[in-house]
Amino acid sequence: MANFDQPKHSRQIRDILRLIAVVAVALLAAAGTLFFVRNFDAMVRIFTASDPAAEMDRFLDGNRLLGVVVLFGLQVIQILLAFIPGGPMQMVAGALYGGLGGGLILLAGAATASLLIWRMVSVLGQAAIEAFHNREDAGKLRRLKALHDPKRAEALVWILFLIPGVPKDLLTYFAPLTPLKCRRFIVISTIARCPGIFMTTFASSSLLEGDWWLSAVLYLVMFALALFGGWFYRRLHRREDGQEGKKEK
Repeated sequence: MANFDQPKHSRQIRDILRLIAVVAVALLAAAGTLFFVRNFDAMVRIFTASDPAAEMDRFLDGNRLLGVVVLFGLQVIQILLAFIPGGPMQMVAGALYGGLGGGLILLAGAATASLLIWRMVSVLGQAAIEAFHNREDAGKLRRLKALHDPKRAEALVWILFLIPGVPKDLLTYFAPLTPLKCRRFIVISTIARCPGIFMTTFASSSLLEGDWWLSAVLYLVMFALALFGGWFYRRLHRREDGQEGKKEK
């Protein structure tokens, strides 16, 4: 487990990682823009077809595996870079590969990204976190005593990854600095991501299939859970800050 102290060259590491991230985002944006401009009509046909996955298959000349690999890679990049929103990715996955298929692809990408992040933070320490996340936000997690206790840390990770509206990408970066074991964390976080991911993929899949009611119910449930998750996460920090304030008095 990496310790919390920053190495002397942490600023250089942080700046290099940020530069890599900026270049990666710029290249992805350029490639994505060029792709959609050249294939705009095909993209419209895919998302308006009764069977988007089959239409995508025809667009890829029968090589549906290529589409799976692209979606998997984008999910890995989204979690690695942290500041790219994951919601649109989940909606696209559900639309193209169905609620179950799209969700499984995203879960595989999330598990892979979690492993890569764990290795990176274990080697580079706090600098890797600060390259993609605010130092203050990371400091709030550091002050949560539950994350310093092995058993309580596992329970808290289960809860936080299970509830929508919680900054899971930040938690993924912070996890290597806790007593959790790598394999244990990846298993827990991947399973706990299932409800949120599958609700989104099934909601977008149902929307394309014309099942408006199911899609609306799923989106409303996710919205309500996201509100609860945001409230719970803020309350967790307020309670910790309150306990520290009492000790200081």
